[in-house]
Amino acid sequence: MSRIVARVRRKRRGMTLIEIMISLVLIGIVGGVVMRVVMRQQRFYQGVNQIMTQRSQLRQGTSVLPMDLRSVSSVGGDILTASDASVEFNVNIGTGVVCAALPGGTKVALPPVRLNSGTVLTTFYGYGDTGPDAATIARGVSVYIYNDSTVAGNVDDTWKKFDLVAMEADASQCLFTFAPTVSVADAGKSRPVLTLSDPEGKSDAVTGGPLSRYINPGAPVRLVKRVRYQLYKETTDNKWYLGFSEYDKSKGSYETATPVSGPYDAYSSTAGIGSGVGFRYYDVNDTEIASGAAAVDLARIARIDLVARARTSANVRTAGIQNGVSKQYRDSLAVSVMIRNRQ
Repeated sequence: MSRIVARVRRKRRGMTLIEIMISLVLIGIVGGVVMRVVMRQQRFYQGVNQIMTQRSQLRQGTSVLPMDLRSVSSVGGDILTASDASVEFNVNIGTGVVCAALPGGTKVALPPVRLNSGTVLTTFYGYGDTGPDAATIARGVSVYIYNDSTVAGNVDDTWKKFDLVAMEADASQCLFTFAPTVSVADAGKSRPVLTLSDPEGKSDAVTGGPLSRYINPGAPVRLVKRVRYQLYKETTDNKWYLGFSEYDKSKGSYETATPVSGPYDAYSSTAGIGSGVGFRYYDVNDTEIASGAAAVDLARIARIDLVARARTSANVRTAGIQNGVSKQYRDSLAVSVMIRNRQ
């Protein structure tokens, strides 16, 4: 019996110290290999994420700005300043047609935003059915109305500029001016009524106000505000961004810029070294218009070229990119914007 117990004990004996040490060494080697693979994969995905973020910011910057630029009229004076790192212009925030010029020569009414027929005659971009709020109007909104003038044809026709003083809703104005587009079904709907002033202080001898007697129902209307896109350095992180700001007429200056996209490369005025965001301007003959041009040359702008240059915020090392060298990944994107409303 004792021999059987001894034999069983010998079969159940544990690992020796040497076996344990060998096992630990093998486990350490396998674990080290696994951790190295995991860390390499982590660096790879971090690098790819930074590259994707950078390219997303490039696309955002070169898509938002062109949408606003395509609505401007260079010959109409919408482009206010044009430099190599910024552009100021009037951006559309609303369109419509005059359905009535009210007595007194200071107010015009527009058709309702939502007509029963589904036809769109009045639109406010970003303001729903109510149009710009009081705060936006106080900062400065300009209104351009097509003045048919006296001579037949468009020889003396102009876009007359006004300052928007106030906007109100009135359901009693121009009920059937554009029948059947504006029909009986639209009788109870509010019409936007714009109160206007002439920035030059002029008035019409017949209307008694800034509105010309030749501004009639059906005249196109544009509401615009002055904005600026620029490459600027953010003080919080000392990086460069494409910024957007609105002009505050009450202060006589632009509001603090807010970043649209970025970060980008720093601004550079050195030849051969491109800025993070650069602008170039051309006329219809593809002749370049110099940065900082006068108003007469700004009216000739037919195309704006935008080049955005960015780099990742940290060093990147991914297989197949930059030969595996760990450094900031750089990329650029260029877009040309054709100005629609030009000579």
